[in-house]
Amino acid sequence: MISGEFFKGHVHFLSQGIFNAKYSIVENSTIIKVKNSTHVRMLENQYEHFPYAFEIIAPMDAVTIIDGEIPADHIKDLPASTYLHYRKIYQGV
Repeated sequence: MISGEFFKGHVHFLSQGIFNAKYSIVENSTIIKVKNSTHVRMLENQYEHFPYAFEIIAPMDAVTIIDGEIPADHIKDLPASTYLHYRKIYQGV
């Protein structure tokens, strides 16, 4: 089974760029940048206004810390199949 480290936690959307989205982690206000092509917004409706806080999942190599520290409980060692399952549920791919 292939596994790896993933960011999984509640965030607040800050801005959208061409290649990355910027978020603030709800728990401690750390600012992160996440590659658009690899992270999953765990929202039923991906196209309307985002709620104040929602959960995302992304491979850790797609996450860059801008300011602060990622809480240890937001870094999960998960099978790749779990990440792919969330992609299928929320993005249909």
